[in-house]
Amino acid sequence: MKKLFLIITILTPMFLMAQTDSDMFDFSSIYYQGTAKSAAMGNAMGAVGNDFSAITINPAGLGMFRKSSFVFTPEFYAISTESSYKGDNGSDRAFRLPMNNIGLTWTQEFNGSALKSVSFALGINKLNNYWFNSYVNGNNPNTSLIDAYIEELYQNGIYDDYALEDYSPNGIFPLWETYLLDFYEGGIIDSDVPQGGLNQQYGISKRGSSREFSFAAGFNINEKLFLGASVNIPYFDKTVTKDYKETNLYSGDFRRWSQQETVKNSGAGINAKLGVIVYPVKFLRIGAAFHTPSLYKVEESWGTDTYSSFTDGAYNYLSPTGAYTYTVTTPYRLNASAAFIFGNYGMITADYEFVDYSKMRASSYDYNYSSFNKYIRNTYRGTSNIRVGTEWRWQTLAFRAGYAFYGSPFGFDKTEYRTNSYSCGLGYTYHRFTIDAAYVFSQRQNSYNLYEQYSEFPALYDNQNGDLVADDTKVKETTNINQVVISFKFRLD
Repeated sequence: MKKLFLIITILTPMFLMAQTDSDMFDFSSIYYQGTAKSAAMGNAMGAVGNDFSAITINPAGLGMFRKSSFVFTPEFYAISTESSYKGDNGSDRAFRLPMNNIGLTWTQEFNGSALKSVSFALGINKLNNYWFNSYVNGNNPNTSLIDAYIEELYQNGIYDDYALEDYSPNGIFPLWETYLLDFYEGGIIDSDVPQGGLNQQYGISKRGSSREFSFAAGFNINEKLFLGASVNIPYFDKTVTKDYKETNLYSGDFRRWSQQETVKNSGAGINAKLGVIVYPVKFLRIGAAFHTPSLYKVEESWGTDTYSSFTDGAYNYLSPTGAYTYTVTTPYRLNASAAFIFGNYGMITADYEFVDYSKMRASSYDYNYSSFNKYIRNTYRGTSNIRVGTEWRWQTLAFRAGYAFYGSPFGFDKTEYRTNSYSCGLGYTYHRFTIDAAYVFSQRQNSYNLYEQYSEFPALYDNQNGDLVADDTKVKETTNINQVVISFKFRLD
């Protein structure tokens, strides 16, 4: 399976870089988080326009604004994750009250020319919500994570603590400092942690989000052609805390050990978007948009806290805090959309988006990322996102529903991190004021090998037939996300 969380050392041996390919995916992925109208319609807004969050998908939609407006959108966000490991189940939850977007548009109309109006927009839309909690719990009769670490050290020729400190100062070296592994004559590496008979627990907590500050312009030409462009400053902050713990299920000198890893990322960048919407016939709009890659400057810090307990004492080691700055380039995006218009009564709309995650890149002035970028190219693939929605009006009320499919970053036929979203909502307009509400339910499936969160090497053990085999540490996860979104829109003229 694809190793979304595979730890890859991408700096010199003196520094263990905490960045992983999962970080790159987080920086590059977008699950549109705009207004309640957009959310209720599955964010299938590429050919709809006249909505502030539609500008994030296709800036040509700004050309459809007739009046200046101001909008802001709060949200209730709840996420729960259920996991299965070694026949045991675990679960965790998180809640928050974020702000999805806030924006201002203003429109200048013209008479007697092909150019009917020009509209401008200024504001912020949320692109992704990183909030996530997961808890894994199970009993392992075969191996410890330390067995995978020992295999890694053998394969890399690490046979003393000096070499280990250079090789992995934050990850494996703290285990030597807390007496969890040691080096012996003859190139032997061993541990007092038993091979199996352990309760294993793994928890991950993500916090943060990505947003985009946009300045956009849209042009209405003869009510038939709409053009748009935007210059955007995307930015994000993300904190990931991983907790790993092993406890001896039986008697012995070893009792338990644990390690907490904290990685903090923040960054800002720039991109541009170009879009067009045309009215070939009265009942049909067709749209297309191109999003350039985003170029981010990322600041990252990381560190670990390791603890061990034996019958004769306990030990603790806090690693030095590492820090680094590097550059990330995200993939370009292509959007195609269509909206079928049924007079003033309603519409059915659909968006298709292509994104190639193999185009993600990392770089810096003082390190060659070619190996890491090659891994990205070989692991990730192009994928499709599909969104459909509908809206129907009756007097001052609007009724909406939608569906969105976000494909796996590992390719069209893969299921890891494939996301399905179902939505519905209402809108009510009173004079110059509109309130929209939406409910969105999203679900994604994921699977990964527990040890691969820390080492790319397997933990080996002798099975009942006396064969040396790799331990199966597969975790299956199901994540459910519930969102209640409310937008308040004020017409200003």
